[in-house]
Amino acid sequence: MSEYSLQPVDSTRRQSEQLKAELQAAQEELRAAEAELAQEQAAVNAFRMHARLMLDDLADAIQALLARKQSLLTQQALRQQAAEMAELGENPLGPDADEPHLPPDPADEALLLPTDTPHDKAAEKRLYRELARRFHPDLANSAAELAYRTSVMTAVNAAYSAGDTPVLYDLAGELAPEELAELAQIPTREVRQLRERLMQCRRRQRKLGRQLQALRRENTARLWRKARDFPDQSDNWWALVRRDLEAARARLEMEVAALEEGRG
Repeated sequence: MSEYSLQPVDSTRRQSEQLKAELQAAQEELRAAEAELAQEQAAVNAFRMHARLMLDDLADAIQALLARKQSLLTQQALRQQAAEMAELGENPLGPDADEPHLPPDPADEALLLPTDTPHDKAAEKRLYRELARRFHPDLANSAAELAYRTSVMTAVNAAYSAGDTPVLYDLAGELAPEELAELAQIPTREVRQLRERLMQCRRRQRKLGRQLQALRRENTARLWRKARDFPDQSDNWWALVRRDLEAARARLEMEVAALEEGRG
């Protein structure tokens, strides 16, 4: 056997060994990421149960006041919009009249309550558009790619219609069509399988990273981190939080009362 006939075999062996090393390192990183997420999720869940016992009455009252304040501000803005349109001789109830967009009060945004972060509809729409650009069937270059793009895009449309954001983020981790084409061009089965396992491992890591970031954006998790870093882990922490929330409730009650008086 000539030296030239050995070169492809040696090249495949080196590539296989390199992929095995990368896969082992990625699997270790994945296990560490899974452990970090599980540990933090358990700590936040335990803290959430405690927070419900200590703060639920105030949290419920503040959420109700925030909703009432937003409703009154929207009504106020609509009345102002109708008055301006009437001055221009336009029908304030016309079909093109939009509900005004009111930016949140920074003082309200600063409130830390033991509640989850609401869905960001604008972010969901941006994600949907990104996925549509990535997986649209019209961009397929082959029958196999067309079938793959159609399958993923069907799942994307269903998740977006159902408002299932976690599934959308999961679909964002699917193999890009370019990656699928890359796999198809690898002639050696072992190398192709190792490459696919490595891609799957890295997609799982990205998914865990998104889950951890989403967890850390929750108000309960933010409260947990503040409590964890508080120098005194006694009931002094909860006394401080209650004091701040009671002050926030009093402020909101005054603002709502003023808005209701102005409406009358």
